Amino acid sequence: MSAIQTTVVLAMTADGKISSVDPNVPGYSDADDQAHLEYQFSLADLVLVGAGTIRTEGVTFTIRNPELLAAREVRGQPPQPITCVVSGSLDLSLDLPFLTQDIERWIFTTHTGLERNSDATALQKLAELIDLGDTDLDWERAYTLMAERGIHKIVALGGGSLTASLAQAGRIDDWWLTIWPVIYGGKHASSPVEGEGFVANAIPHLQLLETRQIGSELFLHYRTLK
Repeated sequence: MSAIQTTVVLAMTADGKISSVDPNVPGYSDADDQAHLEYQFSLADLVLVGAGTIRTEGVTFTIRNPELLAAREVRGQPPQPITCVVSGSLDLSLDLPFLTQDIERWIFTTHTGLERNSDATALQKLAELIDLGDTDLDWERAYTLMAERGIHKIVALGGGSLTASLAQAGRIDDWWLTIWPVIYGGKHASSPVEGEGFVANAIPHLQLLETRQIGSELFLHYRTLK
């Protein structure tokens, strides 16, 4: 583990889904969940988000609460954290609204992604493209680079493939999970941690640090046991 603290912040249904099999079902959210996300987001120097999530959402989350913005200024942080999209294939369209938001943008990608995307040169003008391996992302390299650039706190927002990749690399220090009081169902619906799954001797174990209940929502804070 590096000196950089990495916190996963995500929300899921009571049956462990982060999206529905029906694309017409709107994402569940309410004011309490949004306030929780904004606070956690405001602590970050850099936010990691998967390419699938940014393609679906179109934009990255931004801080609007004046008190949180003021607190970042006191800490010497810019108004918004860097948003870093993780896309090994660099499958990102130039017309994504994310690429014109008033934020600092990075994209973690691979040499193969840079070679295969004909828009790579144009993307380089809109975000910093960072090559982290030939075909697979090298998280050791990524964390070394982030440490060299003064990153101390990362918030990872998913989706499931990104979270699985970080867990596999042993980079997640703690988790904030919001449990929504709904059921999505569906064996093909996305879950918080996807990928190939873990073998018996590599399963991450967690320690529950804190629970909060607001209405019918639960907010659970876990630490990854070393």
